[in-house]
Amino acid sequence: MSERQGDLPLDNPMLVRWEFASEERLATRNAIHRQLIEGFNAEDMVFDAVGEVEPQRVLEVGCGAGEMAERIAAELGSDVLGLDLSERMVDLTRKRGVEAVLGDVQALPFEDGRFDCVVAGWVLYHVADRDHAISECARVLRPGGRFVAATLADDNLSELWDYLGEPRERSLGFSTANGAEQLARHFAHVEARQAEGVVAFPTPEVMRRFVAANMTRAYAAPNVPQFTEPVRMRSHHTVFVATKPA
Repeated sequence: MSERQGDLPLDNPMLVRWEFASEERLATRNAIHRQLIEGFNAEDMVFDAVGEVEPQRVLEVGCGAGEMAERIAAELGSDVLGLDLSERMVDLTRKRGVEAVLGDVQALPFEDGRFDCVVAGWVLYHVADRDHAISECARVLRPGGRFVAATLADDNLSELWDYLGEPRERSLGFSTANGAEQLARHFAHVEARQAEGVVAFPTPEVMRRFVAANMTRAYAAPNVPQFTEPVRMRSHHTVFVATKPA
């Protein structure tokens, strides 16, 4: 991954472990985005992609605080297992009543073909060896099983950084632009579902809180200017839906 000078790459292991040792910044980003997004909701698209195959056994890698795992278990009745590198995230997922284990997507501690569906929501661009991680996800899927992987476009919310005088050019390791190619090495069919919309920041304070919770650019929060009308920024996520060969 390449990032503008001054940004740490999102697959830096130290950055990932530091960021997800606690939930506060992740929870803030997610809560604000969910509240403000206008247009396609990528989280709903992930859930719908899982539900389409009515899976009995689901693995979510990089499960975070367990919101998606809990929703799949509650609304689909699936047997869901969460996996995360962070002890805190595993603990939070268990508190939701979902089984969760500490582990690395690059070395999944499960036998071949165990799951009907594997979910990786906004996680693969945090992984150093993505090809091996994707291979592991394919390995633990049954033949014909489904892999659902959500990610960002390289220019997602780029207007926000332009607005703050901190323009950013980046190329994520797993993104809207390059995700399909990486998945095609391990899956028979890959579909890209686009989730495009607008995040409308209603006040400077809300924008400031969102920026302060950013993984690599929290320092730009003081740059948020005063404004009286909502400021709208384009959002672009992609949900990849892949099928393992039968």
